[in-house]
Amino acid sequence: MTPLPVVLAASASNGKALWYLTRASGVVALVLLTATVVVGVVASVGWTTERWPRFLSQHLHRNLSLLCLGFVATHVLSTIADGYVPIGIVDAFVPFHSPYRPLWVGLGAVTLDLLLAVLVTSALRHRIGYRSWRFVHWMAYLCWPIAVLHGLGSGSDTRLGPVLVIDGACTLAVLAVVTWRLVTGRSFGATRRLVAAAVAVVVTVAIGVFAVLGPLRPGWSHRAGTSSTLLARIAATNAGLSVPTTVASATTAPTVAVSSGGATDPAPAAPFTSPVSGTQTTAPEAGGNVRVTLALRLEDAASTPLEIELDGTAIAGGGVSLSSGSASLGGYPGAVTSLDGDVISIALHDPDPVDLTVTLGVEQNGRLSGTVSGVAR
Repeated sequence: MTPLPVVLAASASNGKALWYLTRASGVVALVLLTATVVVGVVASVGWTTERWPRFLSQHLHRNLSLLCLGFVATHVLSTIADGYVPIGIVDAFVPFHSPYRPLWVGLGAVTLDLLLAVLVTSALRHRIGYRSWRFVHWMAYLCWPIAVLHGLGSGSDTRLGPVLVIDGACTLAVLAVVTWRLVTGRSFGATRRLVAAAVAVVVTVAIGVFAVLGPLRPGWSHRAGTSSTLLARIAATNAGLSVPTTVASATTAPTVAVSSGGATDPAPAAPFTSPVSGTQTTAPEAGGNVRVTLALRLEDAASTPLEIELDGTAIAGGGVSLSSGSASLGGYPGAVTSLDGDVISIALHDPDPVDLTVTLGVEQNGRLSGTVSGVAR
């Protein structure tokens, strides 16, 4: 068996880099937002020591807020630039406008709007008055639970161990400082403290129950508002295909029909590893580009189809320098994130986020064979 004649081009990593940047900046933004809340409570309580004067808490709180807003901006811009799902600049500011997971992406827009409101009112504090500024500033503390729900509902890394640890640590930190604020806050009466404590407990429990029953369970991608038809159209557009809008009944596992003749068999549940075999065709395109189509089938009970489209520049030896790629497994669409020799990496977004690794070689008869592994993100 000889290696599959394809090579990795620098441009192939652009989409993957944006995808990683979006995920990483979102996590960092949540950590910074948590730190902003913690330091803000420390400043409001008036805690000081000889080595930690009060003005230090205030300056640190302001600088953390600005840094958090910077990472939120990076998160938004990289999401828009990535372009895999149709999230535009309007969706970043107008809540619940996005066609992709409108509720959960909309919560991210609410968070951004609140942070911007704090930034603007802080700059105009001396003109709008202390009361108005303080009202907006306290409303901004709603950013934290809203941002957590946004990350849980729209993030592709929710079920990863490190992300769960970060989410848990941020939650414990906020609960600790809120408890401290309620115990030491002299401006609060007993009734207001009890109400605030009850609200904090209810919000925390609600977020935990939502995480367990929602994003941490299989099938969340579809239940979150991810349109199988929408993602299929995106993948087809990237590959130059035409995809009909037919989808299965909601009472069964959602599948998408692809125009290339692929079946709509259910994709195997991750994690899995299966032998795979099939054929390869190469079609020339304008400007010296080529499209390599890999029509494969898994050797599982359902003989699940796996189709991969690789677009790029033709190179000597019959390979392709990858510029973009799309894929579908059992009718579920995905995107090629990297191509390294005979190893192809694919990110599936529906019905659940799954990373595929396809290793292929060419047999003497010209057919392709190898393995495909799937790991849930």
